[in-house]
Parts: sequence; structure tokens; C-alpha cells
Amino acid sequence: MSLFPESGVDAPSGRIWDWLQSLTRTVETESNGVRVVRPKQVYIFPTRYGFLYCIMLIAMLFGSNNYGSNPGFLFTFLLTGLGLAALFQTWKNLVGLQLSSARSSPVFCGQPARFEVTVKNVDTVHKAGISCYPWKNKFFMSKAIDLPALEEGTLVINKPTASRGQMLLGKVCLTTRYPLGLLRSWVYIQFDESCLVYPSIGEVAEGFDYAQDNQSAKSSTKVDGDDFAGHKTYQDGDNVMHVDWKAVARGKGWNLKHFEDQKGEEIWLHWGATSGLEFEQRISALTKAVVQLEKAGKSYGLSIPGEKLQPSSGANHQHLCLKALALFQA
Repeated sequence: MSLFPESGVDAPSGRIWDWLQSLTRTVETESNGVRVVRPKQVYIFPTRYGFLYCIMLIAMLFGSNNYGSNPGFLFTFLLTGLGLAALFQTWKNLVGLQLSSARSSPVFCGQPARFEVTVKNVDTVHKAGISCYPWKNKFFMSKAIDLPALEEGTLVINKPTASRGQMLLGKVCLTTRYPLGLLRSWVYIQFDESCLVYPSIGEVAEGFDYAQDNQSAKSSTKVDGDDFAGHKTYQDGDNVMHVDWKAVARGKGWNLKHFEDQKGEEIWLHWGATSGLEFEQRISALTKAVVQLEKAGKSYGLSIPGEKLQPSSGANHQHLCLKALALFQA
């Protein structure tokens, strides 16, 4: 990490770096839930090309002075004015931007968490080349976006995940080097939103059986359901609403239409079925079982200490099971 993260200058490490970062000005969430970049919160520093540009101007100034070249002075001051104009434009490119709350969807551990932030340009001038990355992780730099006057766009922030549970987005660095790339301006923005990280789907240890201690899978039949299952002979007291009148009219006797509701397999995933594995391996084993059963269209329930989810299926039920596993603590 560098002291000036956009310039390439190496940063001090350890406590000195942490102390320096504690002095930085950070954009916080306002009462309306929007984060607004203020002028005094924007930092600016030359890039490598900016340093070379400054060295070139100094060399041109000395050369013009030694040879008494008026055209040399003119060209030097012209380029100096261009650099100063670029400095102002690079700083102004971030000032006044408004950022909404970060939105995210659950991911599995090991996959990058994806946060989407809406950025609005309330200025009457075009702003371009705006990108961001999680603090201390420039490798996950987002794709740069351009914002026409009074328009808005979406920045996608990816953050690596290393453990299950709720992962806070935290501090983000919003940066730009528009228009010439000679300077870079940046601002630190604090986000309080988090992303739910499901447990990782690892290899299940040999011999693991998620149906253990749960009476395995069972199927049952519910009478008076919706599925036609055949005919049965009419007897006194039977519901005449189920009489097959078409068969009676054809002289085939009095028969009742018989309906059943066949319930599919109901599989219980018990915490006890994973005994013998390490704690996180037990979580991964149940996670893999949930994913496999959902993919197979099975009806399954989850029973872990402190929580029990009745058998069901579907995307929402899968999410509830994976969320319970993600937040489960020993």
C-alpha cells in the first residue's frame, strides 16, 4: 500500500501507516442516506507521468534561461499553465459527486462480493474516468465510468471474501486521473452496508451421509388432493360430488373419482450427521448438501443448534438455509 495510493509512492507500514490513515478526511453518510464529496475531502497528487512532466518543465526553464530564448520561455509557461489547468480539472472531477447506499447479493465464500453504488453528477459539466476500489486492495479496481451533466451511473465494487457471514464494505477509495493523467485525485468514502457471504462449498469428507440420524427420506400420500388416482366403488355416505357421472350415464355403475396429493421426498439435514469433521468442514458439508438437494428439486429441511427450518424447496428456502449456515457460530 502506498502513502499516496494513486501516485505509486511506497507507504510506511504498521502503526505509522495506521496513524496517518486515522488523519484522513472521510466522506460519511448524511442524514438523507447520501454521501456527498465535499471540496476539502479531495486529495490530489502527481502521478509518475506528472513528476516527469514537472522535471521536463524545470529543464525547459533552465534551458530557456541559459540561452535567453523567448520562444522557450513562452512554451515553458504555456505548458505550466496547461498543468495547472489539469490540476484544477482533476480535483473538480470528484467534487460534488453524490453516492447512494451500496447494494449487494449473497455470494459463496471465495467469490468476490459485488457491491453496486449509484453515483450522481449534480454538476452541469461532464465528469469522466471515475473508478474506485476497496481500501488497501487496489487489485480490485472497478471499471471507470463517465457521468454526463446531471446524469448518474453505477460503480461496481468487488471485494475479496475469506470467511462466511456478514462482510462489511467499509472504506472505499474513489479516484480519477482525468483529463491528462498527470495527476490523480482521490477521496475516501465510508460505507456501512454489508454483503452476506455463504459458506464455501468444499470437498465433503468420505463417508459423510447427510441423511444420517434423520430417518432418511420419506414420502407420504395425502388423500383428497389434486391428482387423479383412479376410481373406487361408491358406498353409502360417500361424497356425491366425487361421483363419476359420465360413467354412470354410460351404464358403468356408480364409481367415485379418487384423488391423491403425492408428497415428494422430505430429507432432513442434521448437524449430528456431520460429526467427526472439523467445525468449518461440517458447515461446508451441509452447504454442499443444500446446494445439491436444491439442484435435484428435493424437499429438504435443516436442523442445526439454535435453528430448525422445516422441509421445503425453492430459491427462498435455499437462501434461508444457506443464511443460517453462514451466520451459525459454535
